[in-house]
Amino acid sequence: MRLKAILLGVVAGVAVIGTVGGIMLGRMDFDTYYRGAILKKVAQTTGRTLVIGGELKLGFLPAPALTVKDVSLSNPDRAATAHMVEIGELSAQIALLPLLFTGKLHFDRLVLKDVDLKLATDANGRGNWLFGAPEQSPHPDDGGLDVPSFDQITLRNIGVTYDDGQTHKKTAISIGEFLLSGSPTGPMKVSAAALYQDQPVTVKGTVGELSSLMNPGRPYRIDAVVTAAGATVKVVGGMAEPLAGRGLDLTVSAEGKDISAIGKLFAVQLPKSPYQFSTIVGGDAGGTMTLKTVRVAIGATTLSGEARLTVNGPRPKLGATVDAAQIDLTELLGPNEKTPRHPGADDRVFDKEPLPLAALRLADADITLHAALVKGAAITPRNLAAHLTLDDGTLRIKPFAFDLDGGHVGGNLELSSRQTPALLALDFDAKHLELGRLLFLLSGDDILEGRGDLAVTAHGGGASVRAIMATLGGTSSLVMGHGIIKNRYADLVGADVFREAFAWTQGKQDTKLICMVSRFDIRNGLATSRDLLIDTEDVTIVGEGTVNFASERLDLELTPRPKEISLLNLAMPLDIGGTFRRPSFQPNRLAMAKDVAKGVATWINPLFALVPMVLASADDKTPCIAAIEMRGNRGGRSDAAEGGIGGAVKGLGRSIENIFK
Repeated sequence: MRLKAILLGVVAGVAVIGTVGGIMLGRMDFDTYYRGAILKKVAQTTGRTLVIGGELKLGFLPAPALTVKDVSLSNPDRAATAHMVEIGELSAQIALLPLLFTGKLHFDRLVLKDVDLKLATDANGRGNWLFGAPEQSPHPDDGGLDVPSFDQITLRNIGVTYDDGQTHKKTAISIGEFLLSGSPTGPMKVSAAALYQDQPVTVKGTVGELSSLMNPGRPYRIDAVVTAAGATVKVVGGMAEPLAGRGLDLTVSAEGKDISAIGKLFAVQLPKSPYQFSTIVGGDAGGTMTLKTVRVAIGATTLSGEARLTVNGPRPKLGATVDAAQIDLTELLGPNEKTPRHPGADDRVFDKEPLPLAALRLADADITLHAALVKGAAITPRNLAAHLTLDDGTLRIKPFAFDLDGGHVGGNLELSSRQTPALLALDFDAKHLELGRLLFLLSGDDILEGRGDLAVTAHGGGASVRAIMATLGGTSSLVMGHGIIKNRYADLVGADVFREAFAWTQGKQDTKLICMVSRFDIRNGLATSRDLLIDTEDVTIVGEGTVNFASERLDLELTPRPKEISLLNLAMPLDIGGTFRRPSFQPNRLAMAKDVAKGVATWINPLFALVPMVLASADDKTPCIAAIEMRGNRGGRSDAAEGGIGGAVKGLGRSIENIFK
């Protein structure tokens, strides 16, 4: 009984003290006594200026409650706007006993309405939410207040803007309600509902206690689920310094049924495909972040690897190692629809629009890629291997290699914007390619079947594709073995021209190709034929001329020599002119007679004069090998004068022989 009496007495005493204290505090002018202390404490803690424009009221009936209107917290001096946050109204329910006995503010409930939060980074990437070092703690007797604690925080009608000082991109989000609840020393539950780009966004989860935000070094835990645009994003882990973004250790995953909805949030066109993503994020948001154990699946595309992003250097730098079982470009990029030509557009193939060369200076990169299959609209490379680097405006893909339809392609590419004009260098060597299929996929002309070797070395400079092609220099060589020339090329050259220039093919479906050799030297955008020979079962054709990449004009002549004597009088050279977009074909009627044709052809190209000897003495060699070798042996000039024709002849011969094996 005595214990019960004591407990009742204590409770009664507390009630009396609370009642008396409430009456006394209710008569106090809270604004006068505490406004200055609050402003001073905020300045000491954050290094910012807190402004309370409205009256600061504290009421105690029926429960202690604080109401403040027109509150703002200043931005750093370097910021473009004066205030980081503005609050229309703040209301709070205050725990009475902690205030009476310890002088500490503890809010049972804190409600903020009409909040305008302006987040921003400067040119160095430093955020305005990073407060300066707190001043030395005031003396216990100077009237200062401790940072208040909370049980529940509710925010309504919140506008948040983010201004990236490095990219100058602005992002805005509207939050209808944000709720944070929990104990002062334990985890807090968080939930939020917002709108971003007219898409609903929800957040639910658990975060660390509020006090740990202001104490760097203490792990801050996060376990949250975010839903937006049909995506479910899970974030689990911790951060050593959450406000500074340091010491990240987060497992992040995302999945959804339609990634195009995510693309709409960020104004990026993405395919309507299901997707999955997972990784472990480490490092520092303001320094180097690492992405380990990355897994990405978008429709049929599957990727894995690791990445690192450094943002505190002269430029952001991305490093990555990527392995792909399949990359489906037809799905990722969508249908390859041709852009309609607008009225007044010039009749050119190469685009004159400036290349986005400035983008090469926005970031650096070092990426290694391996892909088992890359599915494209025209071609499907396999076993792709490439090393891509981007360094201060210079893009290099050195080397790249892939298999294509039983053949192999390898080479190097470099595009540098460090100087004006920008410089492009490309070299590649393709072996045993299905050239007919490649021609059909790239141009739509189904006129050729057969495999061959293609080698190109080219360089040029300019701000557009057209400018680069106008300054192009280098060499190209093509060697092709057995194949078929389809008589569909009659549609290409025109029925009348076909009947006159290709009389020996009349009544034939296709023509068997024995071999073809082409070699061009390119100087200042002009490609000049060095060797051009086509040998079929019916005719041997020798050609010469130029291809002008600057004007996009053709000036070629093909001179045939039928192998059947009775058809010699039908031999007629074919002139190919016009432009890349609109080529023209015209028979040369001045060379209809056999003797004239032979004389003109010999004048046009010495290779033709060798044809009779080739036909008589080729033995086990193809006419292409024999004619080229005869020209090399009878040229009467040194390899240096011929630009290394001796070595080129041997190389071409070996290529042809390899194709025939």
